[in-house]
Amino acid sequence: MACFVTVGTTLFEDLINQVLSEKCVENLKKVGVKSIKLQIGKGNFEKSTLDRVFGELADKSDQGKANYQGINVEFYRFKPSISGDMSEAFIIIGHAGAGTCLEALALQKPFITVTNDKLMDNHQTELADKLSDDGHLLQCTPMTLADSILNENLFKLRPFKPAAKNLVAEHIRELVGVQKLQ
Repeated sequence: MACFVTVGTTLFEDLINQVLSEKCVENLKKVGVKSIKLQIGKGNFEKSTLDRVFGELADKSDQGKANYQGINVEFYRFKPSISGDMSEAFIIIGHAGAGTCLEALALQKPFITVTNDKLMDNHQTELADKLSDDGHLLQCTPMTLADSILNENLFKLRPFKPAAKNLVAEHIRELVGVQKLQ
């Protein structure tokens, strides 16, 4: 079973380093994860993470693979689409961007969104708070990620049902005062 981690196009080094901490890897193994694939965007691993996880096996620029504590770990920066990686994953861990959240929720997989607590005026937190309050995902910070992986609610999340597009369109018509054509 695979865990897919994504930061999208953002710089979120705390997430990519924390998910490879000994505690997070240990907890991922406890829930059955056998491999971790990371989409790291513009970020870089700390030297200690590179040395501990990848040793000399990693191409320190754009991609790398290693076996760490019995888990296959692979990373890359970007690719045209991460949909396949998300679909193949057993668990998804990602930043709280709207696109990532909606794509992960549509797949109805266990999803942990990690908010960047170092950002000022972090609008992503509002979306993550609402989706977490409604039971669709777990929300945490990099420092609480290891505990979130073992949260019993991770595998009891409520399916997310997006609003029907015609209902959204109808609401917009009402707001702007346009009558629906018959």
